[in-house]
Amino acid sequence: MANNDLVGSLARGFDILKLVGSTENGLKSSEIMALLNLKAPTCYNLLRTMVACGVLEKQNNRFYPGEEIVAIARKHSTTKYNQQIETELLTLYQKFHGATTIYSLPGRDGVKQTHRISADRPGVVQHLDSESMHPYASAAGLIYLAFNKDEESYMHFCERFPFSEFGMNLWKSREALENYLEQVRVQKYAVALFDRDVLYRLSAAVLNKSGDLIGVVGLALPLKSLDKEKAVRDLRRTADRISKICCGRPSV
Repeated sequence: MANNDLVGSLARGFDILKLVGSTENGLKSSEIMALLNLKAPTCYNLLRTMVACGVLEKQNNRFYPGEEIVAIARKHSTTKYNQQIETELLTLYQKFHGATTIYSLPGRDGVKQTHRISADRPGVVQHLDSESMHPYASAAGLIYLAFNKDEESYMHFCERFPFSEFGMNLWKSREALENYLEQVRVQKYAVALFDRDVLYRLSAAVLNKSGDLIGVVGLALPLKSLDKEKAVRDLRRTADRISKICCGRPSV
């Protein structure tokens, strides 16, 4: 079938998106121009438009898939992977009265919730639009800091959420934070230490065979009905099962 009736700029935009999405470390505009044989004005205009629409994001002069594309992919995903994640969250939720269970994914901007089951909608898996977790206060955020191995994404994270602005008032010193993160690496779970008057919040790392962080499973429990040992044990078992499900699946 002839393609001479296609919208050229739209087709080239999809070519750019597919190219950028196929790389782990993003691409410079010069690389995109060379690989797709685009003229400089055309490439710059396409990239500027795609960034403005949230289809791409630009960090340190490199282009990456934007949050809008990631959100659409998550929202419409009906894979066996997601179904199994939901089953594990529901199983964990049913073990604790009044609990909230969550699942989050790591990315360049920290950890964002994608699934939640809470007491306001018992037994219903809520699909979230990538709600950000506090980078230094939340248990999921601390898991991210403890297990993120990618130097480039970590530097991007530190530039966006500098410790002096977001963490110093909580931890008082970087040394105190690093000491706790070392503890988290050993036990593979973290506790939110700064808001424990009503709820006890903890998260466990979901790791692949190489020890890379590919997800975070979390649990929030009312303090009045808390069995800490059971909570930690069941949460870690859930994380281990999800690790097996996700083994080899890249983070987004």
